[in-house]
Amino acid sequence: MLSLVLRIQPTTSYQIIKIYSDSPISNFNTSKGKIYPLISRLEEEGLISKRRKDADRRGTEELSCTALGRRAVKDWVLKIRPDHLLLDDPLRTRVQSFELLSADERARWVLNAKEQLHSKLDELEEYGRSVEVPFKEFVHDSAVRSLRSRIDWLDRMYIFLKNSEAA
Repeated sequence: MLSLVLRIQPTTSYQIIKIYSDSPISNFNTSKGKIYPLISRLEEEGLISKRRKDADRRGTEELSCTALGRRAVKDWVLKIRPDHLLLDDPLRTRVQSFELLSADERARWVLNAKEQLHSKLDELEEYGRSVEVPFKEFVHDSAVRSLRSRIDWLDRMYIFLKNSEAA
């Protein structure tokens, strides 16, 4: 979230909540109940500053990244950890328990997952047309390719399941 504040500053808590709620990316999408405490924590750590918005009677505060916050974002960008390389995949994890499903349930599960991935791809494409972020073409391309790769993986699984069933 700190990198978001840095990118769009000055901003308000409401604007951050709106961006998070509009995002089709589930790990980016979060609740107000998590955002407000995070903003407070970032302020306490000296990573963001708050300033009352000029001519706003409601007391709206603008958030900006401090120099320390900017350095923290830069350090965060530069650090690549091993857990960034192979992402958690709840679909892959569920497949490990496929022995609990009948052949028909497995096939239906794959088709259902594919359908939902196609819907998410449509949602992502629409979102990509409506939002501007730095290096958008690469960020968007990564998300789209990731979804397409998962769809291809499910296609291969479906073919395998059908061939196994026929054997």
